[in-house]
Amino acid sequence: MRTPHRRDISARQDLLGRELRQLFDDYTQEDMPDELQRLAEQLQAAFEERPEGGPPQVQGAGARPAPTVPLRNGRVADDEETR
Repeated sequence: MRTPHRRDISARQDLLGRELRQLFDDYTQEDMPDELQRLAEQLQAAFEERPEGGPPQVQGAGARPAPTVPLRNGRVADDEETR
């Protein structure tokens, strides 16, 4: 078996690169499913509403309260103690 020449390797890499770019371009042009679009919008809104350095304020159906953090002494921390 002969060793491939540099130009053969380079030509294969160029072809692979073009094919990968075309796959990526095709993928990025596809429509986003409605459910995923809604989730992305909710996530963006949560990040825009959160206070500086604090957790996001998620609201709406299915929103859960922020998780509590148990402290070493067994009691549960409130929001001020977890920051």
